[in-house]
Amino acid sequence: MKRIALLGLGFGYMVLLIEAIRAAVAWWRGELAQPDWSDIALLAALPVLAWIWWRHISPFGRNCPKCALPPEDGRGRKP
Repeated sequence: MKRIALLGLGFGYMVLLIEAIRAAVAWWRGELAQPDWSDIALLAALPVLAWIWWRHISPFGRNCPKCALPPEDGRGRKP
């Protein structure tokens, strides 16, 4: 049951992130002459959603052992 809940939360997060990016691109191009409350909420949530992505999901934003640098040779240089 926990796995299904996590999959549901992940799916919901990705839908929100994609819709927020879509709204931001439409706003940037000037296609949102009169944005409604849902577009404004998505635009306001985009920095938080992007921070969650960068800090917790992206391999570039977290400090994990899988993302380690390549090993160096004995002289301190990369091979």
